[in-house]
Order: sequence, then C-alpha cells, then structure tokens
Amino acid sequence: MPTLHQVAESWGRLELKLETEDTRYWITTEGVSRKTSGTPINYVVNYVTVEKLTEDGNWDLKAVYSPEAWKLSQAFDYCQILYQDLNRLNAGLEKQFAWELVHERDAVQAEIERVNKIIYELSDKVRSRA
Repeated sequence: MPTLHQVAESWGRLELKLETEDTRYWITTEGVSRKTSGTPINYVVNYVTVEKLTEDGNWDLKAVYSPEAWKLSQAFDYCQILYQDLNRLNAGLEKQFAWELVHERDAVQAEIERVNKIIYELSDKVRSRA
C-alpha cells in the first residue's frame, strides 16, 4: 500500500498505510529486527500499530501487533464473517429448503474448517514469540 504519512524518530520509522474514519494503521519500516528491552514495541520492523480516534479528536495507541498476531487478528475477523454467512444460510434453509443453499453452506463450513486450522497454526507462532 502507498504511504500516506511517515514518522521518523531515533527509534525508527513508522509509515501510515491506511486511515479510516476512526482508525489508523501504521507499519514499522525501520527500527529493530526483534523485540528488545528498552525499545518501544511499535518500533520493531514489520509490526503494525493501530490507533483509534478518541471522542476529543485525538489519536490514541490501541494495539501493536507482530506480523503473526496481525494475521491471526485478520483470521479471527474473517471467521466472524464466515459464521455470519453460515447463520444466514441456515436461516434461509429453515425458511425454504434449496440444494443451492446446502451447497453454499457446505462450502462455508469447509472454509471455516480451513481457517480454524490456520488460526491454530498462527496461535502457536504467536505464543512462541511471546
């Protein structure tokens, strides 16, 4: 993604990659290669820093994710979307049976199983880095 803004400090460089109405996403492009004591965690290269807009109009640091933790967070979000889709399909089947809905539901269930395996693997990676 293109860089919307960047901040360079003695610790390293953060690049703003995405800004929504209430959230900003920064990636560290220069800094330390791994977590070390004394270095702010958001200055580890490839870590993602998330800021939220407060009610008073200021940006507040909410979370810093390692690359694996960021992927894990995205996988959880994707799973939520899949479960919403599964619930929609099941509700449709309760109203009126259709083989097309059954096939769609089966595909969503298979995707949920695949994503759950990925979540399990990513969880192991995140735990091992902690």
